[in-house]
Amino acid sequence: MELLQLAWRENKILSSFNIAVLISGNGSNLQAVIDAVNDGHISNAEVRLVISTSKEAFGLERAKKNGIPNMVIDRRDTVKLLETLENYETEGIVLAGYLAILPPDIVKAYSKKIINIHPALLPMFGGKGFYGLKVHQAVIASGVKYSGATAHIVDSGVDTGAALVRSVVPVLPEDTAESLQKRVLKAEHIILVQAVKAMVENRIEDMIKKPVVLIDAKDREGVFEYAEDLIELGRAIAGEEKTV
Repeated sequence: MELLQLAWRENKILSSFNIAVLISGNGSNLQAVIDAVNDGHISNAEVRLVISTSKEAFGLERAKKNGIPNMVIDRRDTVKLLETLENYETEGIVLAGYLAILPPDIVKAYSKKIINIHPALLPMFGGKGFYGLKVHQAVIASGVKYSGATAHIVDSGVDTGAALVRSVVPVLPEDTAESLQKRVLKAEHIILVQAVKAMVENRIEDMIKKPVVLIDAKDREGVFEYAEDLIELGRAIAGEEKTV
């Protein structure tokens, strides 16, 4: 019986989809993925490796607590990063608060197998300079009535990859960047798990074609404003003039 159980475990590990999670800080999104794998919500998957840009990142402690191999790799050492991913037989990468831009060779090697979580409704408030609390500061300063989070594919640009899942979060009149950040973070945990699950289940192409938007049905004002902004964005991309 023990030999059968051991063989089953080895077969399960070999058949699992191997995920590497890259972090730079607290790692709460990493924890959301670990929990989803551990409770079976994301099945046939294993968080095989956690890589941080900083030895001070609390996410490393989360990895250690869960028995996951972890290490610090300088964001400039892209050769070591790629070699490490290959050595751990990585099949998919999750950027969970990873404050570095992946080099083109890694993006190419893992085409449509790298998911990033961004604390805003891309393509709004995305790109260079928009990360961490800076995103929420910009959202508050703009006066918009909603924000949210986006789980998207990583491509050669910065926050330009195809969106997979978005979650709309209202911006309250009394919000500070810090309070908004906390609410958006809860949305990040939910949609990141959805996106990773889709990657493991080989449903990324379907989600690219039909991205999901999570909106609280009670937030009618936010729904309408979000829809109007998407329409205006579409007109701007197409070069059309607004008509009344």
